[in-house]
Amino acid sequence: MKYSSIAKAYEKIEATTKRLEMTDYLVEILKETSTDLIDKVVYLTQGKLYPDFVGIEIGIAEKLAIRAVAKSSGHRETQIEKELQAVGDLGETTEKFMEKKAQSTFFSSALTVQRVYDTLDKIAKSTGAGSVDLKLALLAGILSDASPSEAKYIVRTVTGSLRLGIADMTVLDALAIAFGGGKEAREHLERAYNISSDLGRVAKVVSEEGMEGIKKFKVMTGEPIRPMLAERLSSSEQIIEKLGGKCIAEYKYDGERVQVHKINDNVTLFSRRLENITQQYPCL
Repeated sequence: MKYSSIAKAYEKIEATTKRLEMTDYLVEILKETSTDLIDKVVYLTQGKLYPDFVGIEIGIAEKLAIRAVAKSSGHRETQIEKELQAVGDLGETTEKFMEKKAQSTFFSSALTVQRVYDTLDKIAKSTGAGSVDLKLALLAGILSDASPSEAKYIVRTVTGSLRLGIADMTVLDALAIAFGGGKEAREHLERAYNISSDLGRVAKVVSEEGMEGIKKFKVMTGEPIRPMLAERLSSSEQIIEKLGGKCIAEYKYDGERVQVHKINDNVTLFSRRLENITQQYPCL
């Protein structure tokens, strides 16, 4: 699957503020996506590579992204920085400079979703001595083969500013329509997501096994359950009214709400935001 298909969908989604239209565009791209790529497409659409609880982020600083754009477009970093100050969006700035490349590549190939994902994955996992140069080379490499529109969204993805406005529930609606027969299927998809916290896996299962596979979802050790967060109210009277006129309350102590997952001797702690915080407790 070509990455240009994803970029075109992003352009349509970015051009509207209507949730129903966003959902329709997302349904189109999900239906076009093969089962072996659908989890990756879902993650990329959210500007990530893995579910949050895995804790792997792409982590490219704006300065490094500017260097990669300069290297792949043949323009000076100072020119890109000046344009960025005027435009305020590195993605749009990248698109402009890639439209007027100062150099062309003799051998280039159309970007695929798999290649973009694998390259971003290598960037995210690159650490230690020489990692900055490696990240620069990897990013500049795919930007050199990218169209201006593709380059815009790649740069936005690596700098954490994709900003498509697609919430988790919009993705679930799109999956329900694309693979579940309609929005009424979202209840089952949402349950699967709530007990796995992995939207990509939900997408892969429903595309491969249909709703029967989704209904078989069970809680698994190592995958945190999404917590139900309380809604704030402005007074104790409103709280009691909301709870039907009676309630029991207790003091709240300072502390941290955690989920503890244990597989044999391996213990993993997740915060209420599903972040892996095990390293904060070295005694485990």
